[in-house]
Amino acid sequence: MFSTFQRIQQYCGFVTTVTVFLAAAISISSLIQEHYFISIPRASINLHSIDVRFGKPHLGYNYKRQEYALMRFDLEADLTPLFTWNTKQLFVYLAATYPGKPYANKVVVWDTIIQDKEDAVISLQDATADYSIYDVTGKFNGRNATLSLEWNVQPYVGLLTWNKGIERERFEFPQLKQAR
Repeated sequence: MFSTFQRIQQYCGFVTTVTVFLAAAISISSLIQEHYFISIPRASINLHSIDVRFGKPHLGYNYKRQEYALMRFDLEADLTPLFTWNTKQLFVYLAATYPGKPYANKVVVWDTIIQDKEDAVISLQDATADYSIYDVTGKFNGRNATLSLEWNVQPYVGLLTWNKGIERERFEFPQLKQAR
């Protein structure tokens, strides 16, 4: 009646359909759990110093000499509430946001990937920013900025989710003392 090839094709089609519906159910239940049942993590940022220098930016791909900023900070954060049964890893970062023309600038100054719930408590004392901050105009001109802790939850199955940021620390870029 049916050939072996038709039976295998029918079986594979059934397995694929069941897998797609199962993945969709997991994704939807994970999003519902994240929006209604997960509490917002606790964090505190304490900015120690901001040093504006003139030269080639530290660890950047921009090779022209211009103003760039380095910073030192303390960070205490407990991100364990973000780990659920469907969380593969967290991408956590500190972002500095400051006004620019024509759009606001958002620059990552420190980041890490957390793969285990046991490692989700971050405690950094007097840490140096991993990346320097530089502007397309080449000058900061004492602009105000905001430092915030943000993260991306990467699930095993489902959509990547981004947060809006917690624990904002406001600061002003100091003027360049002297050009070298």
